[in-house]
Amino acid sequence: MPRQKTGEKGKSAFVTGGSGKLGRSVIERLLGKGYSVKALVNKKERIVVLPAGVIPIVGDINDSKVLRTGCEDVDLVFHSAAIVSEYRSTTDALIRTNVNGTVTLIDACRDTGVRRMLFPSTIDVYGRVRNTVLDEDSKPMPSDKYGYSKLLAEEEITKNSSNVDYTIFRLATVYGDKFEAQFFKMFGAIKQNRFRLIGSGDNHLAIIHINDLLDALLLAIDNPISIGKIYNLSDGTDYTQKFLINMAADLLRVSRPSKNINPIIVKMIAKKHNLDSDELRFITSNRIISIKKIREELGFSPKVDVIKAAKELVVQYSAKAQA
Repeated sequence: MPRQKTGEKGKSAFVTGGSGKLGRSVIERLLGKGYSVKALVNKKERIVVLPAGVIPIVGDINDSKVLRTGCEDVDLVFHSAAIVSEYRSTTDALIRTNVNGTVTLIDACRDTGVRRMLFPSTIDVYGRVRNTVLDEDSKPMPSDKYGYSKLLAEEEITKNSSNVDYTIFRLATVYGDKFEAQFFKMFGAIKQNRFRLIGSGDNHLAIIHINDLLDALLLAIDNPISIGKIYNLSDGTDYTQKFLINMAADLLRVSRPSKNINPIIVKMIAKKHNLDSDELRFITSNRIISIKKIREELGFSPKVDVIKAAKELVVQYSAKAQA
């Protein structure tokens, strides 16, 4: 199959994981930029969450026939189909979806001539706790099943670069529209004076607002320098757990948490306090992420002010709590 140049069929895209939070956000942005979009959903009942005008493709991420249908007549694939929750999933399920599904999609791109793929990976490939500033040349050292599965998916994409022109984004924890749930849970604990700073509270947490994330994706689509590259993607600010929690308490107009708890004890009592391993993975992480590469190569500049965005989240949380 001859190579298809990006843009040769117009602005058309296939989004896997189309009914997920990230997939829907990407679809909305692509539609706003004039793209025609097909979206993979794994169940018919999930079609209803897709924005109007999207062509649904129903099926499994490991069904090659389904993926070829999605890839036909498009020039861009955004591959967001993934299992992100560890505590609800087995290792086999993570590998089947996150790794094997990626291989099946690469084959579908090759068979249909699609040449461009954007892939959202995760900073979890670096591991949960690192003591140095992490750039794209830092050694991946995943410390959990999810991070490991995404690293394996990255490796499948990079070794098949002759089949697809890829750009990989290692995402920090996403917040903003559609990504409120875990933050609302923390707001509830802070509001009820049940939150305890885990450890000293000085561990570094990396975040990215969904709007900044989508801006970065569009920069990559429009700039060929991004082809074959891996980029860290956060808002570039070095927050601590203590700073973010205190900010939330101030916005909620309640007292700041004044007590600390040993991280080991947190793991023992997490279930009792309605915390799952995925949420603990974020709040107990300690990583400083460099975004120098994407700033310099693509001109990425985060625009969302964390305090303003947090105010919006608190307003939404308060409205939901009163409903």
